Amino acid sequence: MKKYIITLLVLFFANIAIPVNAQNIQKADKEKAVHIVLFKFKEGTTPEQVQNIKNEILKQKGTIQGLLEISFGEDFTSRAKGFTHAEVAVFKDRKSLEDFNISEYHKQLIVTYIKPVLEDILVLDYQQKK
Repeated sequence: MKKYIITLLVLFFANIAIPVNAQNIQKADKEKAVHIVLFKFKEGTTPEQVQNIKNEILKQKGTIQGLLEISFGEDFTSRAKGFTHAEVAVFKDRKSLEDFNISEYHKQLIVTYIKPVLEDILVLDYQQKK
């Protein structure tokens, strides 16, 4: 009898736990992903080079499915420990951000425009909770 009750309890709680976990997974997939990049450029980087980086970053909006918003700007407070520019991108979900990171367009942007003038970079990604 004891084994029967334990079996019933296990089955009962398993049926509750599985849908809750599935709901959490579905919810996580629907949460937006935010991608923040801080740039510190090498001394001697020209305004034209920075403008080219900005232009190429902003062009990505139409190239990556799931990229909802993207912006690029210059720090005006001098509180960013030498990082002078930032990119902020908002994606439909984490999968879209992952696709963005491995896309050929993004890889070429880094190799062609960013790496030649980059001194340091800081990247932070998080999921936007609703």
